[in-house]
Amino acid sequence: MSYESILAHLEFDGNSESRLHYAADLAGEIDAYLIGFAATGLRPLHVSEMGVAIDELYRSDAMAQNTHRFEELRQQFMAVAGDGQYSAWRQSQDLPTKALLIHARAADLIISGTPHGASSGDAYRSVDPGELVCNAGRPVLFVGENAAFRPPRLAVVGWKDTPQARRAVMFALPYLRLAKTTLVLAAGDARNRADASGPQDVVRYLLRHGVEAEARIIEHDSSPNAFVAAVRAEHADLVVTGAYGHSRMRERAFGGFTYTLLMQSDLNRLMAG
Repeated sequence: MSYESILAHLEFDGNSESRLHYAADLAGEIDAYLIGFAATGLRPLHVSEMGVAIDELYRSDAMAQNTHRFEELRQQFMAVAGDGQYSAWRQSQDLPTKALLIHARAADLIISGTPHGASSGDAYRSVDPGELVCNAGRPVLFVGENAAFRPPRLAVVGWKDTPQARRAVMFALPYLRLAKTTLVLAAGDARNRADASGPQDVVRYLLRHGVEAEARIIEHDSSPNAFVAAVRAEHADLVVTGAYGHSRMRERAFGGFTYTLLMQSDLNRLMAG
């Protein structure tokens, strides 16, 4: 597969400048069409017995402010991506997570970020990263805060034999082909030793797709923190994993693998649900 189109999500609040440059540079590297996107919802003032009621004066003022902000973001996008046949701008005055999930159909890869870690922050102003990666039907690249694009010196695949991890590896192929080398990293503990045949199969799969790869096992510790420590020790430029191998409620309650990775806001993480 290839990334023919990339959708870059810009935060309605805050600064997405580095994320935008990352997306534009990646699109330029692989000759992909780039779509800029932003969304915000109109917050209700109060709930009455008749349902949600929004004061008309508030609505008018909020919509005017949103229109002004949308134009700022559009101009920011066009200044970086250009206003031509290889780029386009989209915006939505709807809840950001809902809107982004709708527009994800237009792209092969979604680029977003985790400025609030695994939390969505304000649901009317920002995207829930867990909801996005679970339901987009597309790979999501969560770009590290202030990261600059470069072809990865080292990419790490966090391997666990789940459908999500298999999809993530397949979805990541266009990016992994840019990497100098890819490390397939699996983990085992004292009770459950990692099966080396799985990572070795993934290495052979990657080699057949033109990706230089090798496998390694983290012995005696299958915790998410051990995986993150290994990624940081290798100074990886990209981490590829499946998302939410079990229920999101359990992830949030006990700090599972995906939750832990979403909290690493400085890492580039390509994930698929």
